[in-house]
Formats: sequence, structure tokens, C-alpha cells
Amino acid sequence: MNGSKIFVFCPDAPKPVGGVRWLYRHVDVLHDKGFDAAIVHRQKGFHIDWLPHDTPVTHEPVAIRKSADVAVFPEVWGPKINEWGKEIRKVIFNQNAYYTYHGNQLHGPIETPYTRPEVIATIVMSEDSREYLKRVFPQMVVHRIWWSVDRELHLPRPKKKQICVKPQKNVEDVKQVLNNLHFRGALAGWRVVLLDGLSDEKAAEAMDESVIYLSFDSPEGFAQGMAEAMWAGCVVIGYSGGGGRELLDPDFSFEVRSGEIWEFVETVERVMKRYEINPEYLHGMGRAAKAFVEKEYSEEKEKGSIVACWNEILGGLASV
Repeated sequence: MNGSKIFVFCPDAPKPVGGVRWLYRHVDVLHDKGFDAAIVHRQKGFHIDWLPHDTPVTHEPVAIRKSADVAVFPEVWGPKINEWGKEIRKVIFNQNAYYTYHGNQLHGPIETPYTRPEVIATIVMSEDSREYLKRVFPQMVVHRIWWSVDRELHLPRPKKKQICVKPQKNVEDVKQVLNNLHFRGALAGWRVVLLDGLSDEKAAEAMDESVIYLSFDSPEGFAQGMAEAMWAGCVVIGYSGGGGRELLDPDFSFEVRSGEIWEFVETVERVMKRYEINPEYLHGMGRAAKAFVEKEYSEEKEKGSIVACWNEILGGLASV
């Protein structure tokens, strides 16, 4: 692809991290579509063993040609992105716009890579993140790409009176909602499955069998866990986190304002009671959620958006 190589810098994560998965996925798609792309890890010899992959990987230092190549950096590196020099063409992969100022201090000089001339574009995962960045950096070129679920992980399974939760963020909120439901007697006859610590296969199985998924993710660039649960036919209740707002259609989900514990508890109780009266009503909502994700977040759409994004970025290099 026009002789340019894409170097995607990636944190050395010894344990599973969703953002790292997406960087690897991004490079896989590029590589499969004929782009010259590779993951770059900082520590020589570092290897991710928690993610099966055949992704092209290299390690620092790397020789980046200032006239042709592009270096991609995760948004969480914040001002440190500036350290790679003014002559290197850069793209920021901003998976969560609410982490845009990660690494900035409240006092002292304010630094950001987003206003630097060598940063030629930013890639985001949701419309919410795109709007966020365009509001503060209106001249920035922002490309929105799409996500797709790993369909092979999920299988048709009978639904149970089961609720699944991924308590990665706002853990104190998770405790309050689940304990309030327990002591109010609302969970009698229901099973709650915590997805943290489960393998991808076991987490997918739990989603497939659950009627309800509780989302506590906030802030969020794109609510991947929520979208995956919807693909599994769950009725989602919870926080949009910003990036999940495009998923929470009231026809098949229930948005709760972030931090509103009693709104959360009472919404869950209301949905559970509805299930006791008419299980098929909730199953129908789950099927509608699945159909929505299948249409809006297909693998074809994901790959097409990544290819279109990079064709445009690399096509504009001559004018930068």
C-alpha cells in the first residue's frame, strides 16, 4: 500500500487488556488487507501470551521513515506521544475520548499531542468520541471505525433466570446495586454471574445463557461488553458511559444515569418482575438487540471502515 509502513505502538500488557486486544485486531485487519503494519512493543522480547495471535510484532527501537511511514499511538500515552519527535507522522488511536487528557496534570504547563502538526489524524471507536474530539479540536481529522463481535465465541443456548455483570469499572456502584437487590429479596430464584476472571469462552457462554446484562462501564469510548451482551440476546440495563449511547435503544434496553443507584436498582427490579409475568417479552427484546448489533456492527463494516480510514490517511501523506 504505497510503500508506507504502519507502526502501531502498544503497551506491554502482561494481563488481558481490552484496548490492547483492539490494537492487535486493528493490525490483523490491516495485514490481511495488504497493508504493511506491525505492533511495536517497548521492551525487547516482550510477548503477549494471553492473546492467541499471529500478528506481526516488533520491538523498539524501530526505524520509522519520516517521509513515508506512520506511527500510531494509544490515547492513554497522552503527552508522552510528543516524545517521538516532530518529524514522525503520527496517528492517535483514541479508543476512549474520556482518556484524552490521560497523563496531564492539573498544575503546570498543559501539553497535548492533538494540536501538533505531525499528528495527521485520530481514529475513534464511536460517534460519541468523534464528537468529543471535534468539539475541542475542530481542525483535527477524525476517522470513526466500527467494531464487530467475535461470533464464533457465542452459541445458541437456552436462557436462564440469570444476570451477568462485568465489574471492571465503578466497582462500588456494582456492590451497591447487587447488594441492594439481594437484601430487598429481588434476586431470589436468580443467579448472578460475574464475568471478570472468566476466559473469553466462559464469559460468552454466561452471556448466551443470561436474560439480563448490567452495564456499569463509565466513562467508555465504545461499550464493547454491552454490544457483545446484546449480540448474545441479553437485555442491557445500565450506564451508557457516553460511548454506549448509540447502543441503548429504549426498544430493547434500559439506560440508567451514571451514579443513580436507586434508579438502577428499581429498573432491574421492574425488568425482573416483567420477566416473571411474561418471559417471552424479554426474550423478544433480546432478539431485537441481537438483530441491531448484527446489522450495525458487522465484521464487513468493521473491516471496511478500517481499510477506508487508512486509504484516506495514506493517500493524504503527500500533502502533509
